[in-house]
Amino acid sequence: MTLTLAMALVAPLAAPVAAQETQLSGTVAEVFGTQMVLTTSDGRLLVTLPEGTAAPAPGTALTLTGTRTGDTFAAATLSAGTAAPVADEATLPAPLRGLGLSDIRTRRDDDGDVYLYARTATGWLRAEARGDRLHEVQGDGAGLPPDLIAAMLPAPARDEPRLTEIARMTEIEVDDDGEISVEGFAADGMRIEMEFARDGVLQGFERETDDRRSMTEAAARDRLAALGYRDVGFVERGGRHVTAIATNPSGDVVEVRLDDQGRVERERLWLN
Repeated sequence: MTLTLAMALVAPLAAPVAAQETQLSGTVAEVFGTQMVLTTSDGRLLVTLPEGTAAPAPGTALTLTGTRTGDTFAAATLSAGTAAPVADEATLPAPLRGLGLSDIRTRRDDDGDVYLYARTATGWLRAEARGDRLHEVQGDGAGLPPDLIAAMLPAPARDEPRLTEIARMTEIEVDDDGEISVEGFAADGMRIEMEFARDGVLQGFERETDDRRSMTEAAARDRLAALGYRDVGFVERGGRHVTAIATNPSGDVVEVRLDDQGRVERERLWLN
């Protein structure tokens, strides 16, 4: 990529803006000589590297200090960092603490609900919460961590004999009345849904063939890689589509959806 093309990514300033010492974090999108384009939560910035500093590879997460003038940044120092704010475990809802989560990414909506993605020891999870109360958790890979399941289900639900038929639990949802829905898969691949009252007493049980026509999780990850996406996190299968959090070829963290043929149906920016 040429310097001229890179500068086209930076909108010209209408008037001079006073430079100020500041810090920012982002992901390297493109590198050319002593400059790079950095994708941050505020957009893409043209960054000049400190003199004598080796250029980091595209995709590298950095934290920089330096002087920002409009949409350009003169870096004084840079170090390995994270491209998006990482939640402190102490700020997470209680059931999510102590699980060894990493690569935590959160987003808050206008109603105060928090949407969270994080890596577990065996895959990724997605959660929706308000304050310390989890509304919903979903897991891919090996499913939800056992300690999280134990924290979210009342003792009568955990002791329900039919719960043992679920070999891989993928979702727990708690509605506003405290009633609990559980979804997962039996060892033979059958899909299981269970409903519990707020006190954990079983109210419904359903077992059916998994008839989803969407790509498998593994196939979706391979397809996203072939399309130029990287850092693929949580992957959710729907009836005919797959939705994933990933970094697109331009270096933006996005939520991307593939149809059952592996074509991109939708992509939208994941805002922190």
